[in-house]
Amino acid sequence: MDLNNFWQQNKRFVVSVASGGIVFVIGIMLIDGLYGADLAKLTREVGQNESRLRNTPMYTRAERDKAQAQNEALTKSIADLEARVRFLPRPFFRLDPNGAPAANQYFAVVSQTREDLLRSAGRANLRLPEDLGLPALSPTRDAEIAKHLEALDLVERVVRLALENGVQRIDKIEIRLDPKLNSREGVGAIERTRVAFTVSGDPAPLTALLVASQEARDVKLEGRTQAVLPLPIEKAEISPARSKQDEASLEVVFLLVTLHERSEENSGS
Repeated sequence: MDLNNFWQQNKRFVVSVASGGIVFVIGIMLIDGLYGADLAKLTREVGQNESRLRNTPMYTRAERDKAQAQNEALTKSIADLEARVRFLPRPFFRLDPNGAPAANQYFAVVSQTREDLLRSAGRANLRLPEDLGLPALSPTRDAEIAKHLEALDLVERVVRLALENGVQRIDKIEIRLDPKLNSREGVGAIERTRVAFTVSGDPAPLTALLVASQEARDVKLEGRTQAVLPLPIEKAEISPARSKQDEASLEVVFLLVTLHERSEENSGS
């Protein structure tokens, strides 16, 4: 190759490359001169910290044991709180996955419960809505059937308390399932079914009904006894009756709470 010809044809390119190389070297030298000491210092500090982390425990055994004990206590407290809040329906009001179709089970439980409650209410002169708060059109989805049966369990308990405490009239019962039950995003970690009662009559039995609903007690059903916890109340309001001065009206909303496990992804959001 003729270097003279190459130079004549490419001297601009060669000069540009050489200039760029010189500028790069000068830049490296300037950076090293200005920041080299700081970079070396930071590098040493990183190495020292890594060595300290590998060889020196950040917490003592006593601190670790204390943290573990606190975690166990917190876990127990959460479990106790969940047990107090979660509503556990009695076996009679649960769908049997190995039994008849859910709709058939629903009709059987509703029919027997309605018959028993209306008979008892008639004997005690307690006025009681015949629908017990259940929808006029029976639910068809298994999830809705299960939730209505759980709500019926709560209705049965409250009506029994009303009978025991001499309540005169239960004017209205309304069961409201969680509005997110059939939504695309789901109900989340806490599912709430609300059961609203409007009760009227002598104020003393109304107050006794509220007090009794907040007491742990044993209930009997189909020959079996089951301990039940107080029923969570979302709202309770007693007001004087409009028509009679010696009577009152109670509006109370009980919460039927179901707790669901949350995924790692949802719990971290």
